[in-house]
Amino acid sequence: MSIEIGKQLRELRTRDQRTQEEVAAALGVTAQAVSRWEKAACCPDISMLPAIANYFNVSIDRLFGYDVERKAKIDALCEKLAKMNRENNGEDVSMSECIRLAREGMLEFPGNPQVMLALADILYNAGYVRYGEYHLTDGEGYDVFDVERHRKYAEWREAISLYERVIPLLEDGDEKFGAVNLLANLYAVTGETEKAAKLAERAPEMSGCREFLRIGGLCGKKRSEAFEDAVIALAQNLVQYTVYCEISRNTDSPAATAKTVAKAIEIGDAVLKIGCREDMALRAELSRLELFLADRLWQSGDGDSAFEALDSALERAKTVSEDCARPLPEYFPWFCVKDARHESIKDDPRWLEWAERCKAQA
Repeated sequence: MSIEIGKQLRELRTRDQRTQEEVAAALGVTAQAVSRWEKAACCPDISMLPAIANYFNVSIDRLFGYDVERKAKIDALCEKLAKMNRENNGEDVSMSECIRLAREGMLEFPGNPQVMLALADILYNAGYVRYGEYHLTDGEGYDVFDVERHRKYAEWREAISLYERVIPLLEDGDEKFGAVNLLANLYAVTGETEKAAKLAERAPEMSGCREFLRIGGLCGKKRSEAFEDAVIALAQNLVQYTVYCEISRNTDSPAATAKTVAKAIEIGDAVLKIGCREDMALRAELSRLELFLADRLWQSGDGDSAFEALDSALERAKTVSEDCARPLPEYFPWFCVKDARHESIKDDPRWLEWAERCKAQA
């Protein structure tokens, strides 16, 4: 025990850049006593442990090394759960096992935000994998969620509860904002639009986003690079939301949707051509949009243009990575909306040839 406490004290003192004399003065002991503790020649009196923990702003468990071991176990568990969850994207490979491990983690580490968030993310994914997202058309012809169906998903109900509990416990950053985003989506698909609106109201305006704030805090070359990052981020979102806007109208004209998607792709290409730094995420997004364009062109009766779009999707993906190119046939048509998945295109001999070229990127 004395060895572990000595090791932790030395690490904490070094972390905070304190001398043994400073620690001794704060705790009301001699520097020699602190030195003996660190060398594991003896242990501090048990009555002093709360004061030592408060001085270094850690738990008493940390002084015994338990926090370090606990954190390592939690990190390893969450990494494993995240990997398993990714493997279940789009297909139920081991969803039940993933949920079981996450629930065991909750029992072993009750109230831990990392594990709670991991389970929420898994349940979020499980709803999509096991049941899917369903859309209806309202009286004005707009696309709406089938909220009555979605409310029956036990996975999503539990995920909402977990997100609501864990988000206040998370520090600001990508992890927290990602959880807020997923919770907002769950509110939307289950008809809790007022709750979704309140979440949005608590977020900063676009001018307060990370990309814009970086610009304001930099100068010279770094400021210029921050502008480029902001342009790329805006382009990627503009491309996506242009397509989302078209989908939400639930138009019955595949040809009209194809024109909108083609314009969105042009926006992305224009940004890539103005000299900004290469952005693989935007290139990958444009590649997948070509899949959706191909589907809509096929539905409109323009089969030749549809396969030109598929060829373009592959060529774009090849500039990103092999991993981006190979799964394109599985991604088709990318956006699964009303009448989007027309399997008849796969009866065309050109489909098999294109799919083989995608796989050949291994």
